[in-house]
Amino acid sequence: MNLRSFIQKHLAGVTSRFLKREDGVVSIEAIMTFPLLFWSVWTAYTYFDGYRQGASNLKAAYAVADILSREKDTVTDQYITSMYDLQRYMISEGNGLSLRISFVRWDTGDESTDTDDRHFVEWSCTRGEGLTRWSNETVDQVSDRIPIMADNATMILVETRHHYVRPFKIGFGSNEFFIDKFIFTQPRGYTFIQGPDSCKDANNVDDGTVDSGHDDSTPEDNTTVEPSTL
Repeated sequence: MNLRSFIQKHLAGVTSRFLKREDGVVSIEAIMTFPLLFWSVWTAYTYFDGYRQGASNLKAAYAVADILSREKDTVTDQYITSMYDLQRYMISEGNGLSLRISFVRWDTGDESTDTDDRHFVEWSCTRGEGLTRWSNETVDQVSDRIPIMADNATMILVETRHHYVRPFKIGFGSNEFFIDKFIFTQPRGYTFIQGPDSCKDANNVDDGTVDSGHDDSTPEDNTTVEPSTL
């Protein structure tokens, strides 16, 4: 037997014994499974964190709406700012938070005066970026989300927006999106709550007329973004 044949026979024996061994199977399976296991953990945590942030936004919106519904005096700019501070406190890990508080009134149309059923915005305030104030001209965009109201009834609208960034990239879906919450509630004891003058627009009038040339944006709300809800 020459050296070449000896080496080939030896390698064949080593290969055969290696393929029949089972003591390395666990290690190989672990190498194949660990990446999938880690990805599953990251994905579960990412989804949990997203729903946790969504719940925090919802609680903050309900808290602001409940506080406002109990008011009887004039709401000031500082009061609205304090509501925004409360939102940021409740959403401690918030990023790009926005708040919009609006006070709307429902007016049942009159055939004799040829007026339509519609909502009127008594005042609308915003804090943060991404949300613009509602006006009589634009509030119809959310009219279908407001419950049926009696003639001259009023409603408080609280809307929150949170720019959410996933803690991990899980390989599918957008890693950045907006969590939007829309809450409505009626004043508890007083039908009308007076709002800040800075939140009243020239076209927020009771007769339903609209000043189409009015710009209802604020310096902090010059841009709007399309929301993606969780």
